[in-house]
Amino acid sequence: MKTPGAAEHQLQKALSGQYWIFGGRYVDDEKAYRRLVPGDEYDIPLVRADGALQIVELKLAMGLRSPLVKKHRGSWVAASAVNDVVSQAIAYLVGLDEHRLRIRDEIGIETRRASATVLIGHPAAQPSAPEAAIHEAFRTLNTHLGRVEVLTYKELIDNVERSIGGAARS
Repeated sequence: MKTPGAAEHQLQKALSGQYWIFGGRYVDDEKAYRRLVPGDEYDIPLVRADGALQIVELKLAMGLRSPLVKKHRGSWVAASAVNDVVSQAIAYLVGLDEHRLRIRDEIGIETRRASATVLIGHPAAQPSAPEAAIHEAFRTLNTHLGRVEVLTYKELIDNVERSIGGAARS
C-alpha cells in the first residue's frame, strides 16, 4: 500500500469495490452483506461464483503492536496477533453456520461453505524476521486451517501482480 501507516478503516476504504484484487472468483461485494449475524460486522463480504460467502478480515499492514511471527523451538510460527484474528474469523464462520438457514432463505447466500481471508501485516513491519520466514509460517498455518487463509498485504499485492503478468517476487 502507498500509505504505510494506514488505519484499518483506510485499508477497508481503499479495497472497497475492488474485489477483483482477491482473484477472479467473486461476483459480488454487496454492502448489505456486512451484517448477516447479530453482533458481527465483516470488513469485506464477497460472494463467490458458486454462491458461497467469502469474508475478508482486515488488520493493520504496518502499525501492528506485536509481531506477525515468533521463534518457537527453532522455527518461525504465527504469533498471537495472527492467532487472535484467525480466531475472530473462525467465530464469524461459526455465527454464519448457526444462522445458515435464515441467511439462505432471506438473502440466497450459502454460508455453510463460507470461508475467510485474513489480511494482516507486511514483512517490512517486522524486520527481525526474514520475509521468507513470515510467508512460510503463514503457509504452514494455512495448511492446517480449513476455511481461513492468512495473507500479508505484500502477498496479496504480489498475487495480483503475478495474475496480471507483473514481476512479483516471493
